[in-house]
Amino acid sequence: MARLARTSVNPAVDAAGLLRRFGFAVLVVAAPLLAVGSRRGLVIAAPIGIALMVLARVIESEGREPWRQTGRALWTPTGAVAAFLAFWAALSLLWAPFPAAAAERVLNLLAAGLTGLVAVTALPDRMRVSNLYLLPIGVGLAAIAALAIAWRAAAGRSPDPETDRALIERGLLVLVLVTPAAVTWLLSKERLASGFALVAAVTAALILGDNLPALLALVLGALVFAAATVNSRMGRRSALFLLPGLVAAAPLIPFLLHPLAKLAFGVTSPRSEALRVWRRIVTDEPLRLLTGRGLDTALRAKLAGIVPSGAPGGLLFDIWFELGFLGAAALALLLASAVLATKRLSPSVGPGGLMTLTVAFILAAFGQGAAQAWWLMSLVLGAVAIVAVDRGQYRTSRPKTHVFRS
Repeated sequence: MARLARTSVNPAVDAAGLLRRFGFAVLVVAAPLLAVGSRRGLVIAAPIGIALMVLARVIESEGREPWRQTGRALWTPTGAVAAFLAFWAALSLLWAPFPAAAAERVLNLLAAGLTGLVAVTALPDRMRVSNLYLLPIGVGLAAIAALAIAWRAAAGRSPDPETDRALIERGLLVLVLVTPAAVTWLLSKERLASGFALVAAVTAALILGDNLPALLALVLGALVFAAATVNSRMGRRSALFLLPGLVAAAPLIPFLLHPLAKLAFGVTSPRSEALRVWRRIVTDEPLRLLTGRGLDTALRAKLAGIVPSGAPGGLLFDIWFELGFLGAAALALLLASAVLATKRLSPSVGPGGLMTLTVAFILAAFGQGAAQAWWLMSLVLGAVAIVAVDRGQYRTSRPKTHVFRS
């Protein structure tokens, strides 16, 4: 029997599909693996994958996308809040004590934000299932690689323990940011055993790699995921309390927790000292709570001796110390908008979106990554992954055929 040759109706669409598959593979397979095994691998691989996906979108839309959709996203209330936050961060250079370094950080933040927006808008309305299965494959391979490196370091067989420790710490942060999307995809396809196995592998890598902040972020994210799975409204409320709520109430944290820290850890413990310094910073210069001290000041002020070296770090302290009330309010609004935006995701993906936001926030609150290029690219990777999973939640049904008619 002769086989009918399958001819492509539109070669450009086929080329775009091939480019998208390759770009997505680079983004969700190569990038996490390289993050575990090299210092610069993530910041090189991720932009390449995004560029290929953007090129695919340009080809299939004849140059209209993703630019048109990106422009529409910027002209929204959320885009306006993000623009104000960027404007305020740039304006703070006028009173920042280290303006040159702060200007570089502003450019990095703007570049990462625009890259993430373009990457998300470059995703097609429907992601192919075969492409999305690359996501758990990439996370699983990265978890195995992280386990191998952590085991080698723990067994004392590493030729360069310091380098391995730095690589595994950075790689695990990238890994834990992409895990929610990978697990969400597997669970949405009723691959429960595979999903739990993936979580177990990532958890084992976090424990063996001794990365407690990432492990705590994964656990809290899993709790939000469970709450949202049982009741989506309860999950969103939990995330709203945890994310924008903590940012808005951050100046009250040292006053509330310092007495408890003294009882739990002692008066001279580093945790108690950090809260004491934070409380003193709030009370000594209350007017600075409005304007902040300028972008990129928190860490450099400690290194220069402007503030005590025992001052805390992390997102909750840094945003108020550097950008004050206006910056913190804008960030809280952005986080609230992101949490509420999960309502627009598919019911099976909404909990994964909340988990991704929670994991990223907890890691930032612990001061992981700060505004370094690899951390910003990791956030982009997590956002693209969860949106891609949502674009894969469509159902097709075969037309009914009637073999026998009465």
